[in-house]
Amino acid sequence: MTITEAFNQYASNLNISERQENKVSNCRTNVVREIGEKLRLHSERSKVIGSWDRNTLIRYLSEGDVDIMIILHYGDNKDWDTPAGTISALDTFKKVLDDAYSNTVKRRDVNCITMQLSEFRLDIVPAFKLDTGRYKIPDSIKQRWIETDPFSFAKLITDVNKTMGNSFVPLIKMVKGWNREVGSPIKSFHLECILYNRYKTYEKGYSYDSMLKYFFQDLASYLNIPCYDPITGERVDSYLDNSTTPTKREIAINKASMAAKKSLEAYNDQEKYPTLAHNAWKELLGEFFPA
Repeated sequence: MTITEAFNQYASNLNISERQENKVSNCRTNVVREIGEKLRLHSERSKVIGSWDRNTLIRYLSEGDVDIMIILHYGDNKDWDTPAGTISALDTFKKVLDDAYSNTVKRRDVNCITMQLSEFRLDIVPAFKLDTGRYKIPDSIKQRWIETDPFSFAKLITDVNKTMGNSFVPLIKMVKGWNREVGSPIKSFHLECILYNRYKTYEKGYSYDSMLKYFFQDLASYLNIPCYDPITGERVDSYLDNSTTPTKREIAINKASMAAKKSLEAYNDQEKYPTLAHNAWKELLGEFFPA
């Protein structure tokens, strides 16, 4: 197996399986039906958002979450469009789900009800659709409804992926695979924002080994500076600044520096020592990189 073949296989191995897709689809259908029987929903009923919508979830589905936005009919549920309504809406969603899934662990989070299923975590987000086409979802901590546009970032990812010959989304998954291998020091969405900011001006894609080598050379630098959501403009890296010694940022930067060193060694060995290089890439990227 050549290095190119190995990376193509790695990309395939990271994809969500058909069985996982069916599992999520069936779960979504059932949850929306249960809530729709108790509450009147907008004609759109529901949307899958987040990493699942952007096709950037990797096969370790049990360690991730699937976000479903359930869109309420405004006229019948407008009483929730108040500060206190943010909590009331979530509590009502939880009661409906408690009744329907009494044996499933659930909790109320900031803007969703989280269900811990056997193979993945499902986050159910109440929402109202606005006349602008955007949506608003509850923030139960600040007790306000916040405007959101969960699909614009997905379009940006899709556009870059198309420009790069469909290599951008697999590249995102590969970086996530590495992140998971080293203990997930960087949040998934933060990584996606870093990758988007780096590749948004690319006019084509390159080989995966080359792109990973150059990305890892620069990752520590990206982690040293603020990172912002390209849609909302909000910072997404503040979680790295904590009071531990070392800080989460320092830990992430150290992991990135090690990846830079290992990827450079693997890349430089490919021509003369392909077997050695192959093993080095596997050590860096983890179990789904083919042996």
